[in-house]
Amino acid sequence: MPMSRIYSARVVGGVVVIDDVTLPDGAAVTIAVNDEHDGEVELPADELVQLDDAIAEADRSESVSSAVVLGELDRIGRIGRASKR
Repeated sequence: MPMSRIYSARVVGGVVVIDDVTLPDGAAVTIAVNDEHDGEVELPADELVQLDDAIAEADRSESVSSAVVLGELDRIGRIGRASKR
């Protein structure tokens, strides 16, 4: 089963640029655009480890239902909005 990887990128002159990453010609990629955030998302080292672990779990099909994920994202969003007040 192929492994998933997540990279941060930026758009320069209409072209997606991923710094310090070389992908083979023909590599399939998925791009998600965050319209609500201007700039890169920087995670602390411990959260990057958690993200890497979660991706590895998903690659091994050790995942949770979408309802659980969406509930957690909603909870995090409410916490984030409350802390900006």
